[in-house]
Amino acid sequence: MKKQVRFSLEKGDLLPTLLMLPALFMIVFVMIVPLIYGLSLSFFEVGFGETNFKENFVGASNYLRFFQDATAKKAVFNTLLFSLGATAGDLFFGTLGAALLLKVSERLGKVLRPIVTVPLLVSPIIVGLIWRYIYDVKGILYWFLGLFGLGINDFPGVTGASTALLCTIIAHWWQVVPFVIIVMTAGLLSIPEEYYEAAYVDGAGEFRSFVEISFPLLRDVYMVVLLISGVDTLKVFDIIYSLTGGGPNNSTVSMSIYAYSQAFEQSNLSYAMALSFIAMVVTFLVFGIPFIRHNLKKYKE
Repeated sequence: MKKQVRFSLEKGDLLPTLLMLPALFMIVFVMIVPLIYGLSLSFFEVGFGETNFKENFVGASNYLRFFQDATAKKAVFNTLLFSLGATAGDLFFGTLGAALLLKVSERLGKVLRPIVTVPLLVSPIIVGLIWRYIYDVKGILYWFLGLFGLGINDFPGVTGASTALLCTIIAHWWQVVPFVIIVMTAGLLSIPEEYYEAAYVDGAGEFRSFVEISFPLLRDVYMVVLLISGVDTLKVFDIIYSLTGGGPNNSTVSMSIYAYSQAFEQSNLSYAMALSFIAMVVTFLVFGIPFIRHNLKKYKE
């Protein structure tokens, strides 16, 4: 007997699929199609406005060029170093901030939590500009260092190749740590208070209770924050671009900034696409595979 197709949310069948089609079409045309087109461009040698691809096919030359490009390798190193420092700081300061906010009085906590979230409302470009003025020679940072007899020679800030990347990481912490505080606060509140009471009865202090109770139970929360923050730091562009522009001497140039420079300043669109896909592969290797392995291990448990 032929099955009757129903257009009903209660019965399932075809209607839910039809309702998802607009979102699916949006994903295909906004994400999948540009991704495939960008990948195809990386195998040609074209710039903006060029349409004749047949005569400009270069195969994997753009990808091989990456291994001979010292600036590209420097960009990968800077990006990984930025990601490591930024993510580690996000997790450390975010966890510390969440734990401290839970220890203050309820009245004070209601005042501090909205204040802490203010940096989340600021655009990353504006964050870079704010910290650019903070790191200015006549800014508040060097005024404060001057109280201790220190100056720009002691801490070059964004003008020194040895400290510029650290300055961008600090600016990133200022904006992203509040997000981690919110997530970690929710995670800590989900842990039953009875666990801590039992630990205190056994003589455990604050630090030991966190290591043996909070940290293991927050493992999944840490993995989610690590994935979100890690991917965000590997594709970093706006904060670094507005703060240092990739300088001085390419000490803060990231993969995204270098790809942007190749595409819009050097008009080398194909090489920029190759750099972008290499960045995507690096992101998957650094954060994608560990996250997949974590989920598989959790599924087996």
